[in-house]
Amino acid sequence: RNTCGCFFFLFYKCRVWNESDGATAAFLSNRRVCTRFFCGRYIRMRAIIACTGDTMLEQLLPQSIYNCLLANAPLDLISEIRLRIGRPVCYALNGVYRFVDERECHAVTTQELDHVVAMATRNSLYACNDWLVEGYLPYEGGIRVGIAGQGVVKNGALTTVKSIAYICIRIPRAATYRNGALDRLIEHFDNTVIVSRPGLGKTTLLRDCIRRISDDGYQTLVLDERGELSGSVDGACAFDLGKCSDVCVGVPKLIAYRTLIRTMRPDVVATDEVFGGAEVDALADCVRCGVKLIATVHANDLQALACDPVYRRMTEFMRYAIVLKGVGYIAAVTELHACGR
Repeated sequence: RNTCGCFFFLFYKCRVWNESDGATAAFLSNRRVCTRFFCGRYIRMRAIIACTGDTMLEQLLPQSIYNCLLANAPLDLISEIRLRIGRPVCYALNGVYRFVDERECHAVTTQELDHVVAMATRNSLYACNDWLVEGYLPYEGGIRVGIAGQGVVKNGALTTVKSIAYICIRIPRAATYRNGALDRLIEHFDNTVIVSRPGLGKTTLLRDCIRRISDDGYQTLVLDERGELSGSVDGACAFDLGKCSDVCVGVPKLIAYRTLIRTMRPDVVATDEVFGGAEVDALADCVRCGVKLIATVHANDLQALACDPVYRRMTEFMRYAIVLKGVGYIAAVTELHACGR
């Protein structure tokens, strides 16, 4: 009856695929996949979530915390786990934070946090100090262990972090997006920025776009400074980034822009979480060289990006913007300006 022609169809079952062997893993109830008709425009979005990283979580977490989470939540849908000494375990499910029932699981102990740090560093904290001062520890499968504690500063520079009391474990997932506007963007690919607040799935969407662009024949250079995009373990990618992708892991992005553009001769450069004016300048230089870009940036929306004195320049050399407004929900695919401007 809606006179504007808006109809929403909600489907409550979604098939989950195991990406490693292509076999059907399970059916999930009460998962909504929306097909939207808006004023005659048909936009279809479907995310097929891949079950990855659960075995690695079992190794990373103390058995007590792992069993507690296993009893309270579907592990294959958890995107984040937060551990704080003396506080209950907290986890993110479909973008909503929840606490484990304290009657079923004790508060997190110092020993349990020490276990996570020991596993993430392979019992060699000193060897991982460069990552510690960056505020995180990389783990297998693209899992990132964010840490906070007491910083040690010498001569105005952070030299290490000790007495770690807070941990944020971010778990990457593979997903395939089906969206008409996104499909057209990939088909006619040009410089693209993915915009959203933290935690809404920018990296997951970027990973899927990289795979599709690469499979279309673009020689794609993936700058994966923190190992989250590829989930690389000893050089092998845990995620499918396409047949024409070259992945650079662990190299500071400003160095990678300067060296790899010349040595790897990419058609497309893909990077996650653009930060600071120096990186924006490096991206603009890539465009000047004739290399296409796909990148993500933190901003509430396009207006916030355009009003920022540092990042608004991206709206000048990016042709398309993809805006996320909910977890995995593509709110808009916008053409910022016509090709050739």
